[in-house]
Formats: sequence, C-alpha cells, structure tokens
Amino acid sequence: MNVEIFTRAADSLRQFRRAELKEFSEDFDQDPVEALYVDPLPSNGVLKTVLSGNTTFILGRKGTGKSTIFAKAQSNIRQAEKNLSIYVDVKALYEITSANEAPISDIESVKINRGLLHEHFIRKNFLSQILKEVIVELRKILTNQGFIDKFLGRNLKYEDALSNLDKLLNRVVSGKLSASEIPILEYISNDHKSGEGRKSSTGFSVEAGGSASPAGPEISGKFGLNDFDEIMSNSEVYQKYADAVLRSFPYHNIIDEIKAILDELQMGRLVVFFDDFSEINWVNQKLFVDVILSPLNNSSDEKVKLKVAAYPGRVYYGNIDPGKIDTIRLDFYEIYKSNDLQTMESRSIDYTERLLRTRFDEFGEEIEQYFDPSQDMSEYFRLIFECSFNVPRIIGYLLHYCFRDRISQGETITAPSIKLAARKYYEDVLVPYFDRKNRFVLEPFERKLDRHNQQILLKDLISEAKDVRRKISTGEVGGGYFHTITNPPVSHFSILPRMEKLLSSLEMNFIVTKYHEMRDKDGNDVTIFALNYGLCETERLPWGYPRQRRDDRSYFVQRCFYYAALIHQFLAKTQTIRCDNCSASFSIDKKDSLEMYQWKCPECLVGTCRIIHLAAEYIDELKRFADEASLEEVEYDILQILSEEKKSMRAGEIGNLVDATYQLVGKRTSKLNEKGLVEKSREDGIVKSKITRRGRDLYFPEQT
Repeated sequence: MNVEIFTRAADSLRQFRRAELKEFSEDFDQDPVEALYVDPLPSNGVLKTVLSGNTTFILGRKGTGKSTIFAKAQSNIRQAEKNLSIYVDVKALYEITSANEAPISDIESVKINRGLLHEHFIRKNFLSQILKEVIVELRKILTNQGFIDKFLGRNLKYEDALSNLDKLLNRVVSGKLSASEIPILEYISNDHKSGEGRKSSTGFSVEAGGSASPAGPEISGKFGLNDFDEIMSNSEVYQKYADAVLRSFPYHNIIDEIKAILDELQMGRLVVFFDDFSEINWVNQKLFVDVILSPLNNSSDEKVKLKVAAYPGRVYYGNIDPGKIDTIRLDFYEIYKSNDLQTMESRSIDYTERLLRTRFDEFGEEIEQYFDPSQDMSEYFRLIFECSFNVPRIIGYLLHYCFRDRISQGETITAPSIKLAARKYYEDVLVPYFDRKNRFVLEPFERKLDRHNQQILLKDLISEAKDVRRKISTGEVGGGYFHTITNPPVSHFSILPRMEKLLSSLEMNFIVTKYHEMRDKDGNDVTIFALNYGLCETERLPWGYPRQRRDDRSYFVQRCFYYAALIHQFLAKTQTIRCDNCSASFSIDKKDSLEMYQWKCPECLVGTCRIIHLAAEYIDELKRFADEASLEEVEYDILQILSEEKKSMRAGEIGNLVDATYQLVGKRTSKLNEKGLVEKSREDGIVKSKITRRGRDLYFPEQT
C-alpha cells in the first residue's frame, strides 16, 4: 500500500474547485482531466450530449461532477479546433462582486434613492462582470499565437478585433445609468419614499399604460436587499426592470463582434460554459438568465451555444425554450432510471466501480490492495454506492475517513470501516447544516426558517422510522411479511409524488435522496426516498432492503413505510394559511382549493390568503444568540475546514474544500484573523492559516 498515493486519490475526488485538477498535474504524463475523466454513462454518453450542437443544461447536486464534465468537454473542443470555447464560473464572479467594486457615476442629475442605487449597481456590476469575463476570454483567445496566424491576410485585422473588444469592454463596465434604467428606478424610489402602498399577494401591480401602482403594506426605512427582492417578487415590475437592464448592455454589438471573429477564424460557433449559478440569490438568478443567457442563446443565429450547470429544482429558463435544449440530470436515480430496481442499481454500481478503478489505475495503484480480501470487491463497490449515491465528492470523503481510520494505520478497508466513514461524513459535514449554521451564519431569516423547518421534518422522519421498526419487531404491522427477515431495514419510505418538493432542501443536502418510483399495493404512484446511510448508522437504523428475497421490490411499498400522513402532520404544525385582511386562518390542507380561487379569502371575500410559517418560538431562539458570534457562511465554512483538517493551510487548499476562490478565502481569513479566530503565518514564503483555540472553542467545542 502506498499511503501518499491513496490520500492524493481521495483528495482529488473530494475537492470542490477541481475543474482542471491543476494540483495533481505532477502525478500524470497527460492533462489530469484527460487522465481521470470517467463518464457517468458508458461510451461517454454524457460528454457526447454536452458536445452536441444544442444548448445544454446539466443538473446535479453539489459534487456530482458537473465542473469535471465541463472541463473534459472544453478540452475536447480545444483539441478539435472547430469551435471556440469559454468557461465562466458564475458563482466565483458573484462572490468577488461587491457594492464597493460597483462603478457608480452620472447619478447626481436623477432623483433615485441612494440605497436603491446601491442595490441596483450590485446587480448591474455582477452582470457586467459576467459579460466582461466573456469578452476578456475572447480577447485571450485572440492573443494566442495560433489564432493570430489565422488572421493573417483576412479582411478583419487582428488589431481591429482587439480594439473592438476593448471598446465593448469599456461600455460594459462603464457603470453609467442608461436612459432605459432611470424610469423604473425612479418609480421604485418614489414609491419607496411615499410608503403609501398596501401589499397584495403579488406585491406591486403594473398598469397597461406603463406606470406602476403600489398594492401592498408600507415599506419604510432604509432601502436594502429585502426591499429590493420584495419589489422584484412582482413579475410585471421585475420584467420592466430586467428589460431596462438588458437594454443598457450593447448586446447587438457584442453578438456582431462574436460573429465577425468566428467568421474570420473560420470557426463554427462559440461555446460558453456557465458553471454553478444556483446558489446565488433568486432575483440574481433570474436576472442572470434574462439578461445574459437568453440574449446569447436566442439572438446569435446559432453562433453561440450555452452549456449551463445548475442544481436540480433551482433552474429558471426565462425565454429559453426548455423543449429546444438538452437537459442532463446527474443524480443517480435520474440518469440510471429504469422500471427495474435492480437494473438501476447495477448501472449505478458500475459507475462507482469505473470511477474508482480509473482513479487508482491512473495513480499507478491496484485498488484491491487497499481493501480487506475477505469480501469480494463487488460488495465494496455496492456499499460505497449506497453510502454516496455515486456523488464523487462524497466518495472522496469516504476514502478520506477510511484513510484516517485504516490506511494510515497500515490496515485495509473493511465494510464496517466504510459504514463508519459514512457516519463521520454525516456527523462532521451534514449535521452542521442544521445545528451550527442556524446559530452562527449570517443569512436571510427565510433561509434559517427553512432550515429550521427541515430539521423538524428530519426529526419526524427519524422518529417515524424508529417507530416502524418497533412495530415490525412486535408484529403490530406487516402481518407475516416480515417474519423471515432478520433485522428489517427501515431506511426507505414512500410519499406521494406531489410531496417531493417538501423534501427538496433535505435532498439538496444529501440527508434524503430519491431512490425509485413505483406503484403501491393500491395501484397509486409513489416516490421512494432513502435516508442517508451515515444518518442511519448514527441512529442505528438498518439500511437497505432484503435482496435475498424474490419479491424484494415490493419491500418499499409495504404500508408501514408510507409517510404521507407524517408529511401532512409536519405541514399542520409548521404552516398555516391566513387572510391579510380579516386574519382568518385555514388549515394547510386547504391550499389546493384556495389556490384554485386565486387565494381569495372565503371568509371576508376581500382579502388575499397566504401561507404563514409558524415559528414564534424559533424567532425567540434566534434572538438569544449574540450578533458578534455570527459569520458569513463562507467564513464559517473556512473555520470548519481548518478545524477538521487540524493543520495550517494555503488559501487555495481551503478554497478547494469550501467551494470558493483563493482570493475570497484570502480576504476572509484576514477578516477572521482580525477577530482572533484564525492565525496567519508565513511558511517558506507562503501564507497559511490555522484556526485559533478561541475559534475552535467558540464554534467547534466538541473537537477541542
């Protein structure tokens, strides 16, 4: 066994920002992406779809390999030399864009609230930076010697192309208010100042004549993020704002310049890879699509094709027709979907095996030597799939914990050690999503409330699973079905398909995962979900189903695993429906009927009903925490990594594990250093950061 190679193989899987895997270049004779790429489908099915001539959306949760697929696709495009390609990390640009960096000019002559301008230019600057990145990357292509040679003797001179791009760049980042932006900003500013509106279910209404009239509760005080997002929640006001911002950019010139460059270089099209925009604010997501994606996709005469990475359930298409694009879903149930459960599982496990064997083969090692030979490798691959659901980053974490517990001690990996690794991943990485982030992370109250409600739901799910296990053991449920099953698993449960969205936050954070779709004993369609393997290890709940039985597929639809009633109970205790006029309250079960009648109150027939979250005790609980202990989410994540790794780390190393640029990490560690939470030192000319005792005691006392 080679301890060093094993840990590098594990680290290459668990890093976030690893689209090019630059840190591992020394390990291979060729580009690391070329050496390590493993397609989720046989015969590079996913890669071929991404390389097709269509606009493509690739959807998957964190760590499912979206960036790696993009890196491989871009590598192939460059080698083919038929198209140009550009990669834009949307999330990274969003992180480094701040109000202080937004160029604000020519505003003295207009009467617009300064706070509104502040919020407007934050968004305008973010969109400007994306277009700037596209233009800058095009300019880099033109300065490549191979492309310079292509210009020789052609009508469009090389210097002219660079000059045109520079002019466009200056216009994009000028920061001036355009004539199209001023009217809508003045309306928002004037309405905010008057504070006379009463808010309806949609917030603001815009009349046919083009003027907007307020229709909601008074908005007063300083203009901030919540005010801006509240106003933009009205579709008509938002559309006017988005159209105004769109017209402020020289899109006609940008697209014409792209076409001219492609023609001169005799290239077919420009392929732009937009990576990871799902974590940004919802209003900013919509603006990104409406102001950046849609114009590039719809107005370029097929000369620009987009490849977009996003999270499932958090995708806004705007004016992009979903029926005319390719959509790839990477989560294992979606990509290996089959009517037959065993077929779906075998395809998933095949990818697990291909991924791990390729990884170790390219590092020059046989994977078998790291696993206890008393069990067949096929069983190890199945277990790793069950613990990770084929998410490469989670597989990397499992190997990382196995390295700590077994490989570093000179011992091989066993099935119990993989299960322990799954438990540690759950307790160290997933649990903080609830327990610590709600206490210490600065974020909108709505996000804290959602996380709080999801925590309630998770506790209910765990309690129900334990209760079902007890009832099975006492014979209260199941009749004779469970008599021949030793230690019956209770990790999977079924719900109605329309309830899936209620589990979306838990699923996005890998607490639960969609596993299958089938029909229950009564012929009704149901969705099967599985609890996280590490969670089940922590709670001592058997995971899986009895594969030895011929009717194992029917195990999931036993009536004791049907949790629809639990979901209804959860909604009843966390949400209600209330009229904004007469304050009448209605059960959440009335949602569908009220929605049918546009949410009009059945009591007063005047007011509009809306869903209200019942969190009075939670609000009081939040107030008990001191403000000075709160951190931005990325700052908390930095401290968590430093606490877990127990060593001094470079900004780039930290960034790879918290999904942030090294520049952002450098700024935030300096801020944490000023708070006494991080200690900075210089080792061999390299600045490194380490969590202080104070930081560990305050945020991670159990690790001291």
